[in-house]
Amino acid sequence: MNEQSDYREISDLTVMAVQPLVSVHMLAYRHERFLAEAIEGVIAQICDFPIELLIAEDCSPDGTLAIALDYQRRYPHLIRVITGDKNVGMHANSARSVPAARGKYIAFCEGDDCWHHPRKLQMQLTLMTANPDMVFCHTDFDRRTRIKTSRRMHRTHPTQWLAKGNAYLSLLYEWSVMTATAMYRKDILDAYSTTEFNNASWPFGDRNASLYASLKGSVGYIDESTATYRKVRNSAMNSGVASYLRMPTAAAECIDLFMKRYPVDEADRRKITARLKVNIYRSAFFAERLDLMQSAFDWLSANGFHRSRLGHRLRCTAVKLKFPVRLLRATKNFVDLYVSSIPS
Repeated sequence: MNEQSDYREISDLTVMAVQPLVSVHMLAYRHERFLAEAIEGVIAQICDFPIELLIAEDCSPDGTLAIALDYQRRYPHLIRVITGDKNVGMHANSARSVPAARGKYIAFCEGDDCWHHPRKLQMQLTLMTANPDMVFCHTDFDRRTRIKTSRRMHRTHPTQWLAKGNAYLSLLYEWSVMTATAMYRKDILDAYSTTEFNNASWPFGDRNASLYASLKGSVGYIDESTATYRKVRNSAMNSGVASYLRMPTAAAECIDLFMKRYPVDEADRRKITARLKVNIYRSAFFAERLDLMQSAFDWLSANGFHRSRLGHRLRCTAVKLKFPVRLLRATKNFVDLYVSSIPS
C-alpha cells in the first residue's frame, strides 16, 4: 500500500509491468452494480504490450471499493486502486489519479460503462503508433438503457461532425466522442491539466480535454463499436433538472472560451453559438428559467436564426402558469428515470 497525504494507493508494483505502455483510467463512485463488468472488459483485452488498470474510487457509500479491492487482490499484476477517506468529487478524483498513470497512453472507461471489444486497446495503439501526430483516438459505441441496447450509434445516428483528422471545428459543432472509447497520449493530457480549459466548475472534463487535444494534432477514428455507454440514473449526464441545465450552459462557456482563444471563421462561430443557444433554450424551458429562455431567444433573433415568436410566447406562458411545464417535466423525468435510465 502506497500512502499519499489525501489518498492511498493499494497496489503491488513488484509484480506489475515496470513500464506499462497503456494505462486504463477508471473513475468509480457508486458503481457497485456495474464495476465488475467494467473491470472484466479491461481484463479481457488481448494486447501484445503491457497495460495497467488504475481504478480511482471516490469513497462510495456502497460496495464499489470492496469490488475494486477484490479484483486488485485477484489481479495484482494488472490493477492499482486509488481511494481516500472522503468523497472529493469527479474533478479532484481525476486530478489525483490521472497523474499517477504510468503509461505513455491513457484509455478511459468509467465504472458504469464497459468495453465489449477484446482488441480495443490493440487496435487503437496500432493506429496511434502508426501516426505519431495523432493525439487521441476514439471509436463507435453502443448505448444501453433500461429497455434496450442501441448498436453502432455513429452508424445509426450519423453526423457530419464526427471527430477525425483535423477535428477542432467538428468538436466545436458537436460532441461525438464517447469517453469510454477514447485513448489519449498522456503528454497531451499532462499539458492540458495546467491550462485554463481544465475548469473544475464545469460538470465534465472530457469535452474540454478533447478540444484542447485536437489543437495539438490529428484525431483518429476506428469504425468499430468497442464500448457500451450506460444511461445510468444520477450519473453526471443524468442527474435531474439542475444538472440538465448546467450541462448546456457549461458547454457554452467552454466552447466560447475556446473560440476566443482559438478563433474560427465568423460564420462558423455564429452557427456554433446558435446550436448552443438552442440547447440552453430547451433546457431552460424545463427548468422554468424565463431569463435564460428570453436571452437565448433574443440572441437567436438578433443574429438571423429566426424562431417562432408565437411559439416562444406560448412556452413563456406555460412557464408562468407552471402546471403545464411541471407536468411535461414530470413526464420527462418519469421516462428518463423509470423507463430509460438504468437504476444506479
